[in-house]
Amino acid sequence: MAEQRTTQAILELAPSVPFVILDLAYHPSVLAWIYEEIEARSPGSWRPLLFGTAFQERWQMGPALVDLHNAPGAQHALINKYKDRFPGVFLANPSENLDELAVWLQQFLFMSRGAQESLMRIYDGRVLGSFLSVLDQQQYNHFVPPEVSWYWQNGTQWWKTSSDSQAVKLDKPDAFTWHFRDSQVDEFTVERNRAFINVLTEKYGKFTPSDTPSKYVDDAAKLAEAIGLDSKADIERVLRLLIQKKSQPDAPFYSSLIKRVDLTTYQKLDAIENGAN
Repeated sequence: MAEQRTTQAILELAPSVPFVILDLAYHPSVLAWIYEEIEARSPGSWRPLLFGTAFQERWQMGPALVDLHNAPGAQHALINKYKDRFPGVFLANPSENLDELAVWLQQFLFMSRGAQESLMRIYDGRVLGSFLSVLDQQQYNHFVPPEVSWYWQNGTQWWKTSSDSQAVKLDKPDAFTWHFRDSQVDEFTVERNRAFINVLTEKYGKFTPSDTPSKYVDDAAKLAEAIGLDSKADIERVLRLLIQKKSQPDAPFYSSLIKRVDLTTYQKLDAIENGAN
């Protein structure tokens, strides 16, 4: 699997990467940009990828495939518009049929576990690397066939993956091939958590009162989870509070706080913010 960190990869974009998959849920400005810069120039040059699926009614909160062939300079305009976090991923694909490409992408958007089906946010740069890491070779070959490359941003770095295979026609994966094993779902969860810790460490590591920033961040995340928090925003909030207080996540105050059954999760969070060090 040819995944590599490419801080200069973004310079390759030009006309060689004619598609972008944008996360419409990121901010209303994303859909507005599509209407103003794509639909106005080349009507019909984009497809909401939840159309035709069980999630169709929520299409404005899902991904949209955008054809950039007729929008010169759009790649760099998008990157400059969203410098802090790019709301999507770029795709180089030899297909010239937008509808066929949309159907091809839809097969990768959903993960089933038992009777539950959930949206796989492969169009989020913070997710794509973790998704790639749990694919077996056959799955990877279907997701990254010959002549296809993916570009995504994670943290401050841009990454790229492309196929090393010779050009051969690959059939659409059948249900057995693309069904995620339970072990893969578990691996994906672990990898997503690891990636989240790495992003937090990159962002806050130098401010932590510790010689081992990654361990400090990991311990802070475990503290947040131990008091019942599960959203990334709340976990990051706990980390910031600990850094501000110059506290250690394993301090006795926090260890005892975890055991308090008379407090709700958010009362414990308030205690971290306002309690003793």
